Amino acid sequence: MRRLEADFGAPCESERDTQDSSEYGRVHVPAGATVCGTRIVVCVSKFGSLAEVCADNPGAFLGTGEAMEEGALDPADLATVERALAELGYVSVPEELLESDYEGPSALEPFARRPTWWTRFFGFR
Repeated sequence: MRRLEADFGAPCESERDTQDSSEYGRVHVPAGATVCGTRIVVCVSKFGSLAEVCADNPGAFLGTGEAMEEGALDPADLATVERALAELGYVSVPEELLESDYEGPSALEPFARRPTWWTRFFGFR
């Protein structure tokens, strides 16, 4: 979080350890610190060093590409976040891939009508 605060020159908010979730937490880069005026959310998984970067919230856009096309995410802001994640040892997984069907062994069926990779690595267990 400190790295993103330094890179964007603004205090960031965090959410941690949502109960029964595969997500460790989230860091929110405030809208006022971004070029397009839309907050950036970084979701961190409890599985290894996986992270997801999205504009506004997960699911608000079908990935960062769509967010950039719609003017909600600046490529330089995305590059700043991606660089920070890489330098801190995280692997950023595109939201488009995370929305693919998850067909592996899982106890998610009672909770998710169509389990996805996002459900598996960031959603509720």
